[in-house]
Amino acid sequence: MRQIGGDVAILIDNTINDRLLGCYLQRPELTLDSKYPIDKDEWGILFQKILYATVYNLALNGCKSISLLDITEFVKPYKSEYNVLQDNNFEDYVTTVVELTDVDNFEYYYTEFRKFSCLNTYKEKGFDIKKFYDEDKNEESQLENLNQYSIEDIVNYYEGLQVGIKRQFNVKRVKEEYVAGTDFMESKERFKESPLIGNSFQSEYLNGIYRGMYGFIIRGAKSGGGKSVTSMGDLCKATIKEYYDFNKQCYVKNKSRKGAGLFINTELDLRDELDPMIIAWISGVPRNHIIDGSYEEGEEERVDRASDILLDSELYICDDPCFTSKSLIETIKDYALNKNVQTVCFDYICSQGFVQKEISSETKVPQREDMILLALTDRLKQIQRECGVSLISAVQTNGQEDNMEYPTESCLAGGKSQVRKTDGTMIMLPPTKKELSQLEMAIAKWNRENNSQSFGNTIRPNNVVHIIKGRGSKYPKNIKVFQYIDLSTSRTLDMFCTDKQNNPINVDKLKIEYDD
Repeated sequence: MRQIGGDVAILIDNTINDRLLGCYLQRPELTLDSKYPIDKDEWGILFQKILYATVYNLALNGCKSISLLDITEFVKPYKSEYNVLQDNNFEDYVTTVVELTDVDNFEYYYTEFRKFSCLNTYKEKGFDIKKFYDEDKNEESQLENLNQYSIEDIVNYYEGLQVGIKRQFNVKRVKEEYVAGTDFMESKERFKESPLIGNSFQSEYLNGIYRGMYGFIIRGAKSGGGKSVTSMGDLCKATIKEYYDFNKQCYVKNKSRKGAGLFINTELDLRDELDPMIIAWISGVPRNHIIDGSYEEGEEERVDRASDILLDSELYICDDPCFTSKSLIETIKDYALNKNVQTVCFDYICSQGFVQKEISSETKVPQREDMILLALTDRLKQIQRECGVSLISAVQTNGQEDNMEYPTESCLAGGKSQVRKTDGTMIMLPPTKKELSQLEMAIAKWNRENNSQSFGNTIRPNNVVHIIKGRGSKYPKNIKVFQYIDLSTSRTLDMFCTDKQNNPINVDKLKIEYDD
């Protein structure tokens, strides 16, 4: 064990470091494996940091094997780094560690290395690490002590300490008692200055019904029914700084933007599906034009501009196909606290194997799908309240809606119990022949009164949002919001609202905008 200088002494197991580098030198592709993430700054010794960074970059450039000559030629243009390698006799070092290292033991070396990195991180943050490694005691005994613990054990220990402190001092988690009406006049003035309104949907009707994306809202739909498209469109509306306005034929500032956003993905391809989807929303250029690389006049320039806007808008994507409730909570908390994320979309609530195993192991008995989904929904609501974000999540319907004139909460996968945990619930379905037939006059009227260049001149609704629940809404449930969704751009156009019997009704639109 060795400690090196700096503001905080760093714990290092020299043998583990040597062996891990030996693995990377023999199999450079391991530096690129997403299963084994590692940062060059985790190497506490500058010489090893430079050597690792060299191997990583050579692998990135397609190098399948690495020789001493490869290292020399790559680093030599960087004089200071090359001098560090020479000062440490890197040629002898590389030869020796490669000879002594068995690559079959890579996972062990990697895990041990990361264990020390984890401890160093907590130490740098000011945490006491003596439970795992007491630097004042015999090195051999402390290594034996550390071997008893996994990285998960270490993280869970410190997380437990933090939770205990939160419970002791965080008033939000402590029972609160007061005389009703205390401080109400202060609240009254605060509501006048800042009403309880969430971040903006694309739909101003939904803004009016739900007071924006306020709290935790779930959106049900059939498989392939547009859940991801509408969720991403709503997230863009709340996050992206500028977008292309068809009526003005130019980019305009998005006044509905409020802070950074996070999309937690479970099934879509990250860069081949999500990025084009977002760029299409910003630019108004159809997604198929983007992925086909075939643009009409002026479209490619709009896409290029959209790319710059996206990079400047702080819209984060987190891929978590094997999610558990714990991983979701950690992700939302991390981005809310460290990235100032204010709007989160989770796509989507389901009882896949990992979350099923997690919840069943906690209860010690196998759980039905509805109980798993209820537990997951409950935990999402808790983290939404704790972090103060707007959270919208998709969920699939279960097919019962095909036999109903008007869908209810029983149509959602997992049943109606999870609806109790939400602030708002909606189900989106394609319009039925009956609805379109009964509303021909309303459709014709809307087209006479509206001329939207972005969607053409003649519009027919292709989506109906059925309002199932709206906590605190001034509108009753069973409202239907008729929309046109442009699936090629993820943009949504409001048309009109009806009651359950398809009678047109008046719903006030709410435009949510923020000052500069």
